[in-house]
Amino acid sequence: MNETKKKITPELAAGFRDYLPEDMIPRQKMLDTIRDTFELFGFVPLDTPAIEKEEILTGGDEDFRMRIFRTNVQMGFDKLAMRFDLTVPLARVIAQYPNEIKKPFKRYQVGKVWRAEKPQAGRFREFIQFDADIVGSHNMIADAEIIALMYETLTALGLTHFLIRVNNRKILNGLSDYAGFSHDQIVSVLRSIDKLDKQGWDAVREELQKPVTEEGSGLNDEQVRCIRTFLDIHGNNQQEMISMILSEMSNASSAQEGAYELQKILYAVRALGVPDDKWSIDLSVARGLGYYTGPVFETILTDYKEIGSVFSGGRYDDLVDRFGSVSVPATGASVGVDRLFAAMEKLGKIEKSKAISDVIILNFDTECEDYIQSVATMLRHDGINTEIYFGNDTMLKGQLSYVLNLEIPVVLIAGSSEKEKKTVQIKNVVTRKQNEVLFENITSEVRTILNV
Repeated sequence: MNETKKKITPELAAGFRDYLPEDMIPRQKMLDTIRDTFELFGFVPLDTPAIEKEEILTGGDEDFRMRIFRTNVQMGFDKLAMRFDLTVPLARVIAQYPNEIKKPFKRYQVGKVWRAEKPQAGRFREFIQFDADIVGSHNMIADAEIIALMYETLTALGLTHFLIRVNNRKILNGLSDYAGFSHDQIVSVLRSIDKLDKQGWDAVREELQKPVTEEGSGLNDEQVRCIRTFLDIHGNNQQEMISMILSEMSNASSAQEGAYELQKILYAVRALGVPDDKWSIDLSVARGLGYYTGPVFETILTDYKEIGSVFSGGRYDDLVDRFGSVSVPATGASVGVDRLFAAMEKLGKIEKSKAISDVIILNFDTECEDYIQSVATMLRHDGINTEIYFGNDTMLKGQLSYVLNLEIPVVLIAGSSEKEKKTVQIKNVVTRKQNEVLFENITSEVRTILNV
C-alpha cells in the first residue's frame, strides 16, 4: 500500500521576504549605486561570516537585551549566533588583525543580518545592511565625512526629501548631571527618549517615571521636567542649537564637550558641501544600541517618516575595547537596505523590470542556431546584455509574446534568408519599427535604439 506523501505548503516564515527578479533588478541597481558612492569616498570592501561566537555579539553581557537568533549548534564550548549588525564583527576584525589593517581604515560591507524582533512595516527579521566605517580617527572630520557620505548616497539614489538628524551621546550622557539623577540610570533614560518619535511624549514620560522594577527609569517629577526642557531646546539653525545647548547645560561637562564636537562637525559638513537644510541637530536622537560614545546620526524620509530611520549610525570609540586593552576610535553609518527599498517602492522611486537583457534573439529555425549564437556572442563582447530564446514555442508569434511580457527593448530575428545574407531583422519594441541590418552594423544599430 502506497503512503501519500505529505505536501508542504510553500510559504515564508514571518519577517522574511523573497525578492523576485522584478524586485531584485532594481534592488541590485540600488546596491550598485550605494557601493559606487562609498568607493567614491575611498572606502574599501570587507566581508565577515554570518555566524559569530555568541559572546562576540553580546560582549559577554548577561543582560544583553537585543533579541538575536542563536543556533542549536555548539562548537566545543562556544555558543554560536547570527550576527545582528555588521559593526560588532568589524570591531572583532580590527582587534584580531592589528598588524594587517593599517589605520585609519575606511571599510564598507554589505550583508544579511538577523534580529528576532516583531515584524512590521519596513522591518524584517532578515535584512541587508550596507555599512561604511572609519576606524582609527578621533577627528570630528571623520564624523562629518560620514554625514556627507549619507547625503551623497541618498542624493545618488534619486531621493530629495530627507533629513539627517544629528546628536551627540556626550550631550545625552550629560543629562544625569543636568537633571540630577544617577548616571547608572542613563541607559534606561536614553532608551525611553529613543522612543519619542514613535510613541510621543506622554508615553516617554510614563516610562521615565515607572519604577525600575517595571523596566522604567524611576525618575521624579522634577527630573522628568528637566528632560522635557532639554528635549524642547531648539534653534533656527545648527549654530543656534549648539549655542543653546552650551548655555542651558552649563552644569554638565559631558554635554559641553559634546556640543563643541558638534561645532567642529558643523564647520566640516559645510566645507564638504552638505546643504544646511539636509541635516539638523536633534536632541531626541539617542540611537538604541548602547555602544555609541559620541556623535550619532539618523536619516528620515520627510515624505514617509513613519517607516523610521533608513540610514543611521554614530561614533563608537569603545567597541573594540572588549577584545583587548587598546582603545580604537571609530565612526560609521549603515543603510537599512530592505527598509529603504520598501520606502522607495512606496514613494514610486523604484522602476520595476522583469529582465536585465537589452536584446533577445528569437530562435525558431534549428538551421540558424549557430548563426544567432554568433550574433549573441558579438553583442556580448561589445558589452550589450543579450539572451537567446530557449523556450518550447517554435512559432514567431509566440516568441514575440514572451518578449513583450519581459519588456526587453530590442528583438533580433534571423532565419535562413538572413543567415545567407549575413543580416538580421532588428525590431524596436517601443516604436515597433523593424529594419534589416548587416552583421557588422548590428551593434551600432542596437546602441542607437538603446540610446547608448
